[in-house]
Amino acid sequence: MERFGLVDSARALCETFAERAAEVEGLRRLPDESIKELHDAGLFQALQPARFGGLEADPIEFFDAVLAVGGACGSTAWVLSVLAVHNWQLALFDLEAQEEVWGTDNRVLIASSYVPSGSVERVDGGYELSGRWHFSSGCDHARWLFLGGVVPRDKDAPPPPDMRTFLLPESDYCIEDNWFVAGLAGSGSKDVVVEQAFVPEHRTHKFADL
Repeated sequence: MERFGLVDSARALCETFAERAAEVEGLRRLPDESIKELHDAGLFQALQPARFGGLEADPIEFFDAVLAVGGACGSTAWVLSVLAVHNWQLALFDLEAQEEVWGTDNRVLIASSYVPSGSVERVDGGYELSGRWHFSSGCDHARWLFLGGVVPRDKDAPPPPDMRTFLLPESDYCIEDNWFVAGLAGSGSKDVVVEQAFVPEHRTHKFADL
């Protein structure tokens, strides 16, 4: 059921996105105009909590809207799908974390890289992250980042490992512009690098609770 008309909103943008597709590939990221248009159409807000201005739409309606955008520009659809789903995931975090991200601007976006390629250390009040994470799609447009990591286990801790998502502000990481590819060039799926960033407990979420 099309409760919010997201598919129609997506289709209304398709001609523009198709005309812009070559530009997107050349930039190796989405133009700021495309991000604004996706926001204005409510597509980034589709799965966001209502308390922060989101629609809490049926996921099927959102998925169908992404498919419509994909018919015009694959990179635009990819970035839309990734960044918008993160709004759903943040809703699983502690409310304090949600308010840190959306408290003053509910259009703030979150990028990600989930493969636990960096290091995680326990410290007082939370964790310290360092390392490099790959393929962070749409990271140029985000002000926060989800990173996957494995918390070191005590020797007597039972399996499985404590895999978590860690939420970091843009001040805690840098983007390495190394996305030079043939397919989905406009997704801007660059590396992100972190050096000894502190992540408090409330800005983590266990995969086991997902």
